Amino acid sequence: MSLYPTTLFHFSDKESLYGILNHNFKVSYAREKIIGPNNFREFAVPMVSFCDLKLSELKYFLTYGKFGIGLTKEWANRNGLSPVMYINRHCELMDNLISGINGIYMHLGFVDNMSQFNSLNKSYQNIMNTYRYIKNYDGELWRDGKLENDNYRFADEREWRFVPNLETEGVRPFVGISNIRTKKQKREFNSKVNHIRLRFTPDDIKYLVVETDKDITDLINHLHNAKSRFDPEIRNRLASRILTIEQIEKDI
Repeated sequence: MSLYPTTLFHFSDKESLYGILNHNFKVSYAREKIIGPNNFREFAVPMVSFCDLKLSELKYFLTYGKFGIGLTKEWANRNGLSPVMYINRHCELMDNLISGINGIYMHLGFVDNMSQFNSLNKSYQNIMNTYRYIKNYDGELWRDGKLENDNYRFADEREWRFVPNLETEGVRPFVGISNIRTKKQKREFNSKVNHIRLRFTPDDIKYLVVETDKDITDLINHLHNAKSRFDPEIRNRLASRILTIEQIEKDI
């Protein structure tokens, strides 16, 4: 018996779920902060995030929204998703990693722009790419500028990420936090990756999650209106795969 499920979940609000069903996943820049015993780095990475959780575990991790979609790991593998690498913020390894990245910046005179990144030796680019898949095992959880938890265990989410290829034209693989502090700055950067889609077919969907029973009807109506993507046979099949948060919390 495997400890891990065969499904990856992405949670959001109702409007965002409907947008995903209509237009696939949109890539956006997510702010990250990695911390070591004596050092830290803040940056933003273009990505789409998922959690590798069983249905029975979802009730504990609904901080990202109460509307979700679960897709197969076969789909994830075809599209090159990967689990993130969790590193303890209290260990020397994290400090060494941050110091190494800082050293590359200083040694190469690296400034946060695409032309200089593209001029790097391929080996340096590959080293910098690991930076996009690193997360602290635990730490402070911030939402909309507010501290929600001062010792949140990120590893409990078992995050997987889709991150655009390094060679994706016109897309910065990461940006310094000073360039994306405000909502206006974030909108500007997200507009530059708005064309990138993480695509799936209806056959890749294992579950759809909504908040209440009323939302089931709304979702079925939405699938009906998106006729170009969800024909009657597909809609009927997906309707049988809709779960509510109440079911998950009480019965699973």
